[in-house]
Amino acid sequence: MASRILIADDQPDVVEALRLLLVSAGFELEAAGGPEEALARLENGVFDAALIDLNYTRDTTSGREGLDLLRMLHDIDSTLPVVVMTAWGSVDSAVEAMRRGARDYIEKPWDNDRLLATLKTQIQLGRALRRSQKPRNGDGRSTGPPTRRPRLIAASKAMKPVLKMMRRVAPSDANILITGEHGTGKEVVAGWLHASSARRLAPLVTVNMGGISEGVFESELFGHVKGAFTDAKSDRAGFFELAHGGTLFLDEIANTSLPAQAKLLRVLETGELQRVGSSDVIRVDVRLLSATNASLDQAVAEGRFREDLLYRINTVEIPIPPLRDRPEDLPLLAAHFLKRDSVRYGRPGLGFTSDASRALVDHPWPGNVRELKHAVERAVLMSDDPEIGVEDLALRTLSGGTIPLEELKLGEVERLLIERAMDRHDGNVSRAAERLGLSRSALYRRLARYRIDGAG
Repeated sequence: MASRILIADDQPDVVEALRLLLVSAGFELEAAGGPEEALARLENGVFDAALIDLNYTRDTTSGREGLDLLRMLHDIDSTLPVVVMTAWGSVDSAVEAMRRGARDYIEKPWDNDRLLATLKTQIQLGRALRRSQKPRNGDGRSTGPPTRRPRLIAASKAMKPVLKMMRRVAPSDANILITGEHGTGKEVVAGWLHASSARRLAPLVTVNMGGISEGVFESELFGHVKGAFTDAKSDRAGFFELAHGGTLFLDEIANTSLPAQAKLLRVLETGELQRVGSSDVIRVDVRLLSATNASLDQAVAEGRFREDLLYRINTVEIPIPPLRDRPEDLPLLAAHFLKRDSVRYGRPGLGFTSDASRALVDHPWPGNVRELKHAVERAVLMSDDPEIGVEDLALRTLSGGTIPLEELKLGEVERLLIERAMDRHDGNVSRAAERLGLSRSALYRRLARYRIDGAG
C-alpha cells in the first residue's frame, strides 16, 4: 500500500512541484492550503507523514503559524511524523520546530533526493513507533492503534474551567460523569479524555444506553454463551469485555432501568461479570465514562436512579455549558465546520456573508454544537455561491422564526417537532416518544432519518 503524505503549503506552485515529485515516487498525497484545512484533512483521513510549511499568509517570516500547526497535528495524532519546510533558511525556526516534535526539516528550494529520503525514513520510523506502542493482550495480539485525540474548540471564558478539569482528570482512572444539554459535545469530551489517558492504546467502546431494551441489557453489556437463549447461536463478548484495558462510555445513562442499574453496579463494584448462560467469572479492567442531559440528583430524589450507582459513576463530574453560554466559541466553531465540510465536499474557499455571520450569532441554538454542525454542513451542500447566505443556513424555528410554519415542507415540520420534543425532555427518547405519540423504535428511526442524535 502506498504511503500517504499530508502537505500543508499556501503556494500552489510549491504544492504542484511536490505533487509531481511524490506521485512519481509512488506516494499518495493530499494537499492543504493552510493550517485549518490541514487539520480538517487529518481529522478525516489517515496519513503516514506530514510535510508542512512554517510560514503562511498571515505571518510570512516568524514560523509561528507552522509551529502552532505542528502542535495541533500532534494533538490529533501524536505518532504522526511531521517534516517542516522553510523558505527562509532559518536554522532557529527549524531547531524550534524539532524541539516541539518535528522529526526533520527541509529548506526551500529542496533537494529532491534528500526530501524523498527524509520522508521514507520518517515513515519507517513512524510505523515502527506505532507498532511499538500497541499493547498486547493475553494471547499476544495487538489491541489496536492509539486513539486520536479529537480537536477541542473552546476559547470562551465558560469553557476554561472545563478544560482545566479535563486536563487534570484525563490521566487518572477516575470514573467521570459528563453532563450537559444534548448536542453540547459530551461524546467529544469522552473521546478526548480517553485519548489523553494511559488507556489510549486500548479500545474506547461507546454504548447508547437509551437504545438498549431491558430484555437484552445483560447480553449486550456482559455477553452471552451459545445456547443461552433462542437466538444465541454462538458465544459473544459484551461491551465490558470489548472495553477491557480501555474505556467504556455509557451515554444516556439516565435512561437505564432500575433492574439494569443494579446489575451494572455489581460489575462496577467487583470488576467481575458472567456472560448470560455461563457460571464462569470474567474479570474486566475498564474505566467508566458516563454522560447524561438529565438531572441525576432529581432522578435519585424521584426514585428513578440509584444513589449508590450515582456515587460510583461520578467520582468527578464535568458539566459542559450550552452553546448560548459560549458566544466567543460560536464563530470559531462555525469556521471550523465550514473549513472541514468545504474540504469534505470539494468546495474549498467558502465563506459566510455578513448577514449569515450575524444570523449565526443571533440564533438561539437549542440543539447546541450539534445543531450548528448540521446547519453548516447543509449550507455547504446547498449553497451555489462562493459565500454562504442566511437562506443556505435554513435556521428555522416553529415560533419566532423567519419562515411561517405553513410554508415548511412536511418533513421539515416533523423534524422541528422532534427537535422540540427532544429539547423539552432533555434528550430523553422515551419521554419524547410518548409526547409525540410514537414508539421508541419509531422515534429512533426518525432520529436517524433526520440525523438528530438521540444520545444527549
